Formats: sequence, structure tokens, C-alpha cells
Amino acid sequence: MLYWRRRVGAHRFARFGRGSIIHRPLGILCPHRIEIGDRVVIHKDAMFSLVEEAHGRRHEPRLRIGDDTRIGHGIWFSCVGNIEIGEDNLLGHNILIADSYHEYQDPDTPIIRQPMAEARDVKIEPGCIIGPHAAILAGVTVGQNSFIAANAVLTRSVPPNSVVVGNPARVLRHYERQR
Repeated sequence: MLYWRRRVGAHRFARFGRGSIIHRPLGILCPHRIEIGDRVVIHKDAMFSLVEEAHGRRHEPRLRIGDDTRIGHGIWFSCVGNIEIGEDNLLGHNILIADSYHEYQDPDTPIIRQPMAEARDVKIEPGCIIGPHAAILAGVTVGQNSFIAANAVLTRSVPPNSVVVGNPARVLRHYERQR
């Protein structure tokens, strides 16, 4: 475990919790803006794309991953604002979590060369499971103890204790204590 802490340069992070590990990441941009909780496991090929400056605009990205969260291989964090993943979450492989996107207002400029849109916070509350190949987009909050099915594309927030499926994602079931 100590080998992997050294290998990813744990000392460069804003916080890198005890017992946490990142296996062979693809890339880590701005590690000083990433907070990793205790006992977090992130499998190989993770891409931490936190961007402080893009196309003449300054950003202040922040990524926080809570204690005891497990993340499958191929996760992609695209962050110019704020992404927060709570404690005790399980995220499958090849997931995209993005708090912004490239604007596409100039038809004569390739989209990748256009500025980032205004970031909107993304939050995954504690106790969730996010299935493989899901996409969680800008402005979305996933309520506590929710289950997001494989391949779901979340463009809107979902309440706690929900089962979410589809593209675009919709709440299939929702648990309410009062009922």
C-alpha cells in the first residue's frame, strides 16, 4: 500500500487519507485540489481532470471523495468547479462525473477549443451505488442511499433512496419512510 501512495505522490494532494490507494491512474491534474478520505480505493485508469485555467478563464476546482468509498477502473472526473462524493459509496467502472462542459457557441471553432461553461456542483451523497458506464452531469445531486443503474445518464438530481435507470435517467422507484 505504501508503494502506491508514493507512486501517485500522495504528498501532493490536498488530503490523502490513511489506508487509501489509487492504482495506476491515467492522469492526475491539480492533485493539490483533491481530497481523498480514509480507506478509499480507486482502481486503475482513473482520470482526475481538474482544470484551473482553460481558454483564458480561471477556475478553482475541488474534488472531495469521502471515507470508505470504492471506485472501479476507468472513472473520469472532469472538474472546474466542485465535485463531492460522500462516504460509503460504491462506483462501478467507466463512469463520467462532470461539473461542466465545453461551450459550443462558435460554429467555426472546434468545441474542445471553446471555453468551459459555468460549473454547477455535483454531489453524490453517502451510501449510493453507481452502476458501470453511468454519467453524472453538471448540477446533479444523487440523494443518499440511491442506486443508479448501469448506463444511466443523470441530467437532473434524484431524491434519497431512489432507484434510477435510463438515458435520460428517471426514478423507477423511491422509498419513503412515511408510506
